[in-house]
Amino acid sequence: MSVVKVMKKDIVLTDSSVLLRPYRLIDADEVYKAVLESLAELSPWLPFAHKDYSIKESRAWIKKRPEEWKKGTAYEFAIIDARDGSYLGGCGLNGVDKENRRANLGYWVRTSRMGQGVAPSATLLLAKWGFKELRLKRIEILVATGNTRSLRVAEKAGAQREGILRNRLLISDKAHDAVMHSLIPQDLAKI
Repeated sequence: MSVVKVMKKDIVLTDSSVLLRPYRLIDADEVYKAVLESLAELSPWLPFAHKDYSIKESRAWIKKRPEEWKKGTAYEFAIIDARDGSYLGGCGLNGVDKENRRANLGYWVRTSRMGQGVAPSATLLLAKWGFKELRLKRIEILVATGNTRSLRVAEKAGAQREGILRNRLLISDKAHDAVMHSLIPQDLAKI
């Protein structure tokens, strides 16, 4: 199997509403503000969003992204408003399984911009990029059954619901059942 090498320099994915680009260290302050704004919505599902979240954590996380890109294990993108340049949230492909050409796709959007189609748009842009540039054959979106907003994003993006996996996610030491959704290249050809 051939390995696809993707360099992050100058990658920009966009449609009329959002722009995706790799994280930059200068994003740390905006990431920090967005996480603080969104703690109530994020903390039940994303352990990084905790009450003592700090700017130091934002910086440390962003500093690790180039290493993940280089290894080909995760490709994280900032979601930016294509009209005004404001930071909206994040999305990424992680858990990359090179042998089976599969990855997990995750997303989050700051509270003040939820319900505006940001996450479905980002999901579709990122999935198209993953299929084209990484030559993935399957992208999975795994969502805890109680996370209704994220479940709705997967549906709006056209991901196929495959079933419920019992005790599949461990979030803050609590096991959660999760819904498995998937996208394959043929799904996006229909859109």
